[in-house]
Amino acid sequence: DNSKLCSCGGDRQVFYWDVASGRVIRKFRGHDSEVNAVKFNEYASVVVSAGYDRSLRAWDCRSHSTEPIQIIDTFLDSVMSIGLTKSEIIAGSVDGTVRTFDMRIGREISDDLGQPVNCISLSNDGNCILASCLDSTLRLLDRSSGELLQEYKGHTCKSFKMDCCLTNTDAHVTGGSEDGSVFFWDLVDASVVSNFRAHASVAAGLSSSQILVRGIASFYPFVPDGVTSVSYHPKDSCMITSSVDGTI
Repeated sequence: DNSKLCSCGGDRQVFYWDVASGRVIRKFRGHDSEVNAVKFNEYASVVVSAGYDRSLRAWDCRSHSTEPIQIIDTFLDSVMSIGLTKSEIIAGSVDGTVRTFDMRIGREISDDLGQPVNCISLSNDGNCILASCLDSTLRLLDRSSGELLQEYKGHTCKSFKMDCCLTNTDAHVTGGSEDGSVFFWDLVDASVVSNFRAHASVAAGLSSSQILVRGIASFYPFVPDGVTSVSYHPKDSCMITSSVDGTI
């Protein structure tokens, strides 16, 4: 209902906010280093955070406790991005893996992409995972089998954390580039159908339904004029970009 907000950053904490009043309801503590990403579950009752300390932590928003209700620490390097379904936590890590945790049966599935993963995004139909890797390649995986379905290239992503997503119809893949451009690829044949210069520098964050501002913390350097977010409209053929240079 958009009444609550979660944020994270270099202070190792997850902040749980009341949007209307701007008041911090609770601070969740437990990560040993910077927190790279946070995400609500479907009912906004649980928040999952990803940390530079190689762990995922789940927090109960309904409880008064500030301790995590679940810790997952099987990663070998920093966890950069999170995706959630009704019963699964999906995460991408610098260790080169995309891992899916089925919380109903306690099962972990790991897909090794062989390159550091800095962002993951689910397709709108829930059947695929899109992963942005630091070899300037986006990879599309089949969720059920882990099969690599397609690779998308042409942009530059070697040094910075940049989000990626599919458009609202799942017909195109979109992602940012370190030169400030935003790229669109055809989902099926991976051809570049469009690219444009959005801002003066790094195009870093993308989302198909909400604006996400990512704290890059200490793992990647921050570019003063970089694009921090791009959001694709959930229904219409339009998008919005924002930059730390103060422009939208």
